[in-house]
Amino acid sequence: MYLFVEPERSFDVDIRQPASYVRRQFVISKPVQKAELEMTALGVYIGYFNGKRLTEEELLPGFTDYRYRVQLQSYDVTDQVRSGENVMAAVIGDGWYRGGLGAGSVRNQFGTRLAWMARLTVIYQDGTEEVFASDAKTKATQEGPVRTNDNKIGEEYDARREMPGWNQPGFDDASWHEVKEISYQGKVISHEGEPILRHECFSPKAFTTPKGDTVLDFSQNMMGRMRFHLTGKAGTQVTLTFGETLDENGEFTLDNLHIPGSGNHVSRDLQKLVYLCKGGEQTYESQFLICGFRYVKLENWPEEVKAENFQAYAIYSDLTQTGSFTCSNEKINQFVRNVRWSQKSNFVDIPTDCPTRERAGWTADISIFAKTACYQTDTRTFLRKWMRDYMLEQLPDGNLPFVVPTGEAPDNTWGCMGWSNALANVAMTLYQFYGDEGVLAEVYEAVKKFVEFNVRRAKKNHRLAFLSTRKDQEYIIDTGFHFGEWLEPGSSMPKDFMSAMIHPNTELTTAWFYLTARQLSEMAALLGKSEDHKEYEALAKKLKMVYRERFLKKGNLHAKRMCKYVRPLAMELTQGEEAGRIAADLAWMCEKNRYRIGTGFLTTWQILDVLADHGYLECAYRVLENEECPGWLYTVNKGATTTWENWLGIDQKNHPTDSLNHYAMGSCVSWLYSHCAGIRPLKPGFEEILIKPMPGGTLTYAKAEYQSLVGNICSEWRIENGTFFLHVSAPEGRRVKVALPDGSVQEMDGGTAQFRCLWKRA
Repeated sequence: MYLFVEPERSFDVDIRQPASYVRRQFVISKPVQKAELEMTALGVYIGYFNGKRLTEEELLPGFTDYRYRVQLQSYDVTDQVRSGENVMAAVIGDGWYRGGLGAGSVRNQFGTRLAWMARLTVIYQDGTEEVFASDAKTKATQEGPVRTNDNKIGEEYDARREMPGWNQPGFDDASWHEVKEISYQGKVISHEGEPILRHECFSPKAFTTPKGDTVLDFSQNMMGRMRFHLTGKAGTQVTLTFGETLDENGEFTLDNLHIPGSGNHVSRDLQKLVYLCKGGEQTYESQFLICGFRYVKLENWPEEVKAENFQAYAIYSDLTQTGSFTCSNEKINQFVRNVRWSQKSNFVDIPTDCPTRERAGWTADISIFAKTACYQTDTRTFLRKWMRDYMLEQLPDGNLPFVVPTGEAPDNTWGCMGWSNALANVAMTLYQFYGDEGVLAEVYEAVKKFVEFNVRRAKKNHRLAFLSTRKDQEYIIDTGFHFGEWLEPGSSMPKDFMSAMIHPNTELTTAWFYLTARQLSEMAALLGKSEDHKEYEALAKKLKMVYRERFLKKGNLHAKRMCKYVRPLAMELTQGEEAGRIAADLAWMCEKNRYRIGTGFLTTWQILDVLADHGYLECAYRVLENEECPGWLYTVNKGATTTWENWLGIDQKNHPTDSLNHYAMGSCVSWLYSHCAGIRPLKPGFEEILIKPMPGGTLTYAKAEYQSLVGNICSEWRIENGTFFLHVSAPEGRRVKVALPDGSVQEMDGGTAQFRCLWKRA
């Protein structure tokens, strides 16, 4: 039974509210054989039974589209049940349900009032059963110490209001109010996601900024919380503000989280913990607020700031680490660590863009990063849980959102090509890594509906199309809003946004239309849907022909943007000798640009692949190892501990811009596994394995390990005196094809083997 836990009174739903404390007391009169407690909430909850916290998991019940479904957790509390009075209880915060979401921190996207559900099923030793549930006997209050709360905006805690024993039997709740039953229209499901847990612990260094602020530096940008210990007088108010960086003057700042041109100043109120002391020694850690931070500014601290009184804990979904990479270039190793930390920070129940100003499930980010994520961690449970919300949000006409979950009403920005295609792209990536056709079967109808939506959309022309009648215009998507390449070096987010509003980049929309149609035809073939396979294979062929005629001009490109060269190569939109010419032009552009990266969100993940695969391996390494801005190692030289949203996240004058914890631009780490070390699936799920290392650049050594579903795979190479040495290990009984840099190919039946060949720089 779901219960509204706040009283029916008028309150401003647009401002943060106190947390709700709820308890249901009952009596056990017979010996118990088994007791199982189920609990969930509309909001986020911390659950208790007889005063003991139910789990160390954070932010339960997790983030789903609450309009359609909410997760339910189960706990075995047999050992905690006592004869006589017992209590099941929880403290409930706004969470994703009604807390601030997105860049504008818009509240109430899924609801306006918090609700709670608990059900204890007791089986007695005499075989009888009894159920105690959240019902009219439940009591609640909003007079506890958590005065306001929001996952990302802030939390206010008044320690003077603490209620000792509130979640234990015998507490006097006479002043607490009654609750009201509601009918939840969504589906209650068993917990599907990975647990959100505390992980690494960090200690800070304290310093004073030039203008006199006291700041803690934890050395690592992360998503998490901070625990502090202090001694202060009752009523003393301290403020802790959490941020990613210092500005060019060495001052604490949140200005980098402001979105240029948006008029949005919410970022300056982000991530603040206000604490009112109760007197004497006290320790606190925020209950609902989690922050993306490296630095913490302290205000009105009542005593000497000592580093030992502060600890920061990284909080993220507990995915199993499956991959590791190291090489002879320590800056590349640091870059890989940075990307791993950005993945941790943004894998908090859903794949987000950043752990600070938005925390939104932007689909393009995970679409391009999925391959890297799969090398680094076992993503099956995590991503499939998120994809189920993706499918639930599909409109009847087949259109898909570009942020998932989304509580906002659909508009003409839905169906954003390169973003909304992520359902198909992520599913195909999961299939390649894990070989499970079940994921394809699960998304198939949704992908098919989206392709059909685009078939219909392509037939509708832009209002300016009358100015130019073009052949095969009915295959070109020139309506709707599409973000485009996004954050190309030298571009302006506001200008890119306005340009996309006026007219789409039809080269991009057509390429992504083709890719998703091709992926759908491949899914149909794998799932035995022969008629669909023929239909969508024909559609993909037609789209490829239209793309080549419209945008390649017989294989010749005269574009100034690298993405225009990367995309047709990566999506296999070329024919014959066209690929060679385009790849040569791309390599020339890289050289002309001093090997500084020139791509944005939608092609950065592919540029190293296409250069290496088309014979420009040394060019790929020069781009990878470039230390000028824009470039991956430029960020390392600037002291980054995570991946930046924008290539110019911190400029040469140390001025920070945009989020400093996005994983999207770190998507090239997959190349280090697949090309540098050479670990690739020959068959989905690594049923057969390709080891094809491609050494180059300054590297003299590289090693990657990947724990696939069939077993551990290792590729380790070194170069000494013109000889290439390779160590390979793979699961016994698996066919392994080993392709050496000299062009020779050998095979092994799993196990361990050593290879060598002469090597000279390409």
